[in-house]
Amino acid sequence: MCDRSGLSIAEVVRANEAALLDEASIDHRLDRLTAVMFDCIDRGMQTAGELPGGLEVKRRARALQARLKESESRNFKHSIPAMDYASMYAIAVNEENAAGGRMVMAPTNGAAGVIPAVLRYYREHCQDASTDGVRIFLLTSAAVGGLCKMNASISGAEVGCQGEVGVACSMAAAGLTAALGGSSRQIENAAEMGIEHHLGMTCDPIGGLVQIPCIEGNAFGAIKAINAASLALSGDGSHHVTLDQVIRTMRDTGADMQAKYKETSRGGLAVNVPDC
Repeated sequence: MCDRSGLSIAEVVRANEAALLDEASIDHRLDRLTAVMFDCIDRGMQTAGELPGGLEVKRRARALQARLKESESRNFKHSIPAMDYASMYAIAVNEENAAGGRMVMAPTNGAAGVIPAVLRYYREHCQDASTDGVRIFLLTSAAVGGLCKMNASISGAEVGCQGEVGVACSMAAAGLTAALGGSSRQIENAAEMGIEHHLGMTCDPIGGLVQIPCIEGNAFGAIKAINAASLALSGDGSHHVTLDQVIRTMRDTGADMQAKYKETSRGGLAVNVPDC
């Protein structure tokens, strides 16, 4: 469609939305999504305590933020700060999710932290980040999410967590690549890598809660998305595996996956970690 029309992926999605909404309404809705995502990150970074549910999981985002700020004030560099922040953003969102806070399903509850984290990474840590870039990010992400939902699944109960965090990673990778000026081929390459390297990922939460391993899984998904965007932007967009092929593989892998590894808490970590 992009080749035929001469439009970018974000422009194609915007044209589709414009069939029902005017341009101002589209921008308002995109900005509202961004505001809710960023508010969720901010609340998560400000709140300490223990998550409900009985697993006695302590919230970490606030302490992680304090540690990062202390390291910066002492000019102490032990890793890549932007990546540390991206992880912390994702953890903040998913702790809010686990506590019943308000967040954006992107594309699902269990994968809600990846896109907000990478979007915040873009705004806070990428040179020349802009409001238009944020909107391009979201529009492009929506295109990839739509393809995954229509041609495979975004449900952990159907295909495992590859359909949740894997798809979120793919969406975020595509969005970041687009916001940073990538071509349609580079965007597709980033999206394909995002899913490809989550293939076979199970959904086996301990106690049936979106806490372990879900919270950390979102942080890893965010980092993978940023890496996929970086790799895609370093190339010319040519790649062997297409996005369509990897989405089909995700669908087939999910169909082959045993039911106990798909959101039932009957296999994997859910049964191998004692609850005492």
